[in-house]
Amino acid sequence: MNIVDTHVQNLRPDPDSTKMLGNVTFYVRGGMGDHCDVMNFECRCNIPFGDSSDQRLSQIKQGLKADALRQAKRMPECRSGEDKLTFLNPQERYIA
Repeated sequence: MNIVDTHVQNLRPDPDSTKMLGNVTFYVRGGMGDHCDVMNFECRCNIPFGDSSDQRLSQIKQGLKADALRQAKRMPECRSGEDKLTFLNPQERYIA
């Protein structure tokens, strides 16, 4: 299964810890049919220490996406080896 796009939204601090929370959506092709499947995850990551707010935001989004990928890999179809998730680069997205 090919992850053709990702969307990170609803960023917020975790009131119970020193982590950030957010929702990550993976848009996936390569499953059944020609349509794009949607996978939604509630994710968390450490609050980074960067030089600028743009750098910290980028690190937060990367951390949340990494947590979403970790969760996706625990799904039965991925864990069994039946499916493998792959991020496509921008040129490959339109081919999939």
